[in-house]
Amino acid sequence: LYDLDVYYIVGNSSISNDLKENISENESFKEALNEPMLNIFSGVGFANNTYTFTLSRYVNYNREASHAIALIEFDFTEIVRTISQTDLGKNGHIVIFDRNYNIVYSSNDNFENLLNNSNTDKKVTEQLILGNSEVNFDNTSFNLYISTIANTGWKVSVFVNNSSLQAALIKFVLIVSLITLALAVIYILIVILIVKQVTNPLSQLQVEMDKIKDLDYLTRKNTYLSGSKEIVQLNSTFNDMMVRIRDLTSKLVDERDAQRKSELKALQNQINPHFLYNTLDSIIFMIEKNENEKAEQMIVALSKFFRISISRGKNIIPLKDEIEHVNNYLLIQKIRFGDQFSYSINVEETLYKYYVIKLILQPIVENAIEHGLDEYSNDGKIEIDGKEDEEFIILSIKDNGFGISEEKLKEIEDSFHDKNIHKGVGLQNVYQRIKIYYGEKADIKINSVIDEGTTIFIYIPKRKALNNDEDKV
Repeated sequence: LYDLDVYYIVGNSSISNDLKENISENESFKEALNEPMLNIFSGVGFANNTYTFTLSRYVNYNREASHAIALIEFDFTEIVRTISQTDLGKNGHIVIFDRNYNIVYSSNDNFENLLNNSNTDKKVTEQLILGNSEVNFDNTSFNLYISTIANTGWKVSVFVNNSSLQAALIKFVLIVSLITLALAVIYILIVILIVKQVTNPLSQLQVEMDKIKDLDYLTRKNTYLSGSKEIVQLNSTFNDMMVRIRDLTSKLVDERDAQRKSELKALQNQINPHFLYNTLDSIIFMIEKNENEKAEQMIVALSKFFRISISRGKNIIPLKDEIEHVNNYLLIQKIRFGDQFSYSINVEETLYKYYVIKLILQPIVENAIEHGLDEYSNDGKIEIDGKEDEEFIILSIKDNGFGISEEKLKEIEDSFHDKNIHKGVGLQNVYQRIKIYYGEKADIKINSVIDEGTTIFIYIPKRKALNNDEDKV
C-alpha cells in the first residue's frame, strides 16, 4: 500500500521487489492514480520462473481520511501451466485481452505479430464481445471462442484449429462408436450368458426326452439340472415320470415274457401231436402191410426221436440235438418210403455250440416229403445244410420236388403275418416260434421254382443262440 506521494505504507513479505522499488514508474500505480474508480489489471509478467500480474486500486484508508494506491500481486503460474496442457490443435492458443484490447497474456508468443501481419479483420476480437466466430491467421482457420471475466474487463479468447477440431471430433465419434460397440458386445454376451443359463438346462432335458423317442431310456440315470426354480421343478417332475415309466416298462416286460413263454409252449405242443399223428399213421400202414421189421425199426427210431423231442420238458436244445432229431425223423420216413427219396445233412460242426428252439427243422422236412416230392418217383432228394455269417446261423432245407406257385407262395408268406390265415401248421408254426423267441431279426425265406424244387432258409440271430436263455423267455 502506497500513499499518493509514493510513500510505502505496508506490505507482506512475499511482495516482489518490482512493487517495492521504482513504484513511481509502475504503470499500474499510475493508472490507478488516474482512474480512481476502476480496478486496474496489469499484463502477465514472468520473473524467477513465476508468472504474475498486478491488480491496482485507488482506495481510502484511515477512516477515509487518507487515500492510497493498493497493489495486489497474483500468481498466474498455475493458470499458465493449465493452459499449456490444453490441446487446441496445431497453433491453437489462448489469449487474454484487457478492456482496451491490449494483450494481457498469450500462450502463443508470436500471436501479436500474426495479428498485425494478418489480412484478416484485425478488429474481430473487438467486434465479438461474447460467443464464437471463425477467423484466419497465417493461412490457418480457427474457431474463436470469447468470454469476459467478470469484474476484470478481461476477455478470454480461445483459438481452436478447425482441422484439429474436426480430427478431434472424428476421433471422439470413433471412440464413442467403439465404446458403444463394446457395450453392445458386452450386452449381447450378457444376454447370451443369461439365455444359456435358461436354455442349456432345457437343452439337456430335451436330450433326455429324445432318448424316450429313441427307446433309450431304460439305462438312463436321473439328471440333476441347475437353473431357475421352474426348470429345477420341471426336471424333478421329469425324473419322477421316468422312474414311473421304467417301473411300468419293467412290469410290462415281465408280463410280455410270461406271455411269450406261454405262447411258445402252446406252439410247441401244437407240433408234437401233429408229427406223432403222421408217424403213427406210417407205422400202422407198415403193420397192415406185414412189414413188421421195418415197423420195429421205425418204432426204435421214433423212441429216439421223442427222447429228443421231450428233452425233459425243455424247448431250447443244442443245435446238434436238433440235427440228430431231424435225422431220426428222416430215418423214420426213409423206412416208410423206401427208395422213393434220399437225403443228406451237411451242417458245419462249428454250429454245434449254438442253441435253438427244438422242432424247427422237422416240420419243414415233413412238408417237403408230404407236399414237395412225387410219391411215384424214385429220385427225390432232400438236403439239409447249415452255415453261419457275421450275424446269422443260416439253416436251409432243399428239395427237388414240385415247387410252389407264386400265388401259393404269397399265401404262405401272408400267413406268417396273419394268424387268421392257415396254410399248413408246420411252416407257419416254425415262423411264429422263431419270431417269439429270437425277435424281429429272425426270419424264414422261401425260394421256389415250379418243377425244380424249393429251398427254405431259416435265419437265426447268433447273439441270441449263444446261450440257453429259455428261463428268461
